[in-house]
Amino acid sequence: MKIFLGLIAVGVLISIVLSAWILRDLNSVKSDISARNQQISSAIEDLKKLAASRSSARPTPPSAQNVKVSIDDDPIKGDTKAPVTIVEFSDFQCPFCKRFYDQVLPSLDKEYISTGKVRLVFRDYPLEFHKNALPAAIAANCAQEQGKYWEVHNFLFEHPDKLDTASMLSSAEELNLNREKFEKCVNDKTKESEINKDFQDGQLYGVRGTPSFFIGKTEDNNNEITGVYIRGAQPFQVFKTEIDKLLAQK
Repeated sequence: MKIFLGLIAVGVLISIVLSAWILRDLNSVKSDISARNQQISSAIEDLKKLAASRSSARPTPPSAQNVKVSIDDDPIKGDTKAPVTIVEFSDFQCPFCKRFYDQVLPSLDKEYISTGKVRLVFRDYPLEFHKNALPAAIAANCAQEQGKYWEVHNFLFEHPDKLDTASMLSSAEELNLNREKFEKCVNDKTKESEINKDFQDGQLYGVRGTPSFFIGKTEDNNNEITGVYIRGAQPFQVFKTEIDKLLAQK
């Protein structure tokens, strides 16, 4: 009997000890969970603050219907005094920009640009993740010095495998460029500041991707427009609707 009672006492003692250990472990787990929850809450607050700071630093896009845009001193295709201006912000490596070049520009050129109704202004917007976009833009701007901008512009969109500097230099003779002058201009990268200005202007106007277009009446100073913002490689009809609307205005 005494042995039996002793065993019961030992069992009770063991149960008490085990309960204490389990309770201690549970408290430890609860403490760890609480600490992790605090860390997660703190991280979420930090992310919210970061997002808010970035949002406040980003320029607010202007109204899509009333955007004042400068043509700067960028290349113009068509009659410089055409009544309607399209300002294009584009990237030579962007597949959607190539789609516009292949599928929409020929119709725009035939119906409006070559007939003196519209002028097209090309401004550079090389995206950072397109490694050959900037070298291609530099090459095109260097070709402008020799009066060959649009020839190189077309070449770049038609040969997406030749956007790097080495390929452009090897194509200089094919494009009737003075190789020595072209190579010097490309290598000293003096055109980067002009390209960067285009990019910064585009951001101020609300450009968030390529291609982006602004269409408006050519103003009296011939150097800016107040226009409609069209984003992406839209079909020809979208451009036609806006152009015809502007041409109908007196």
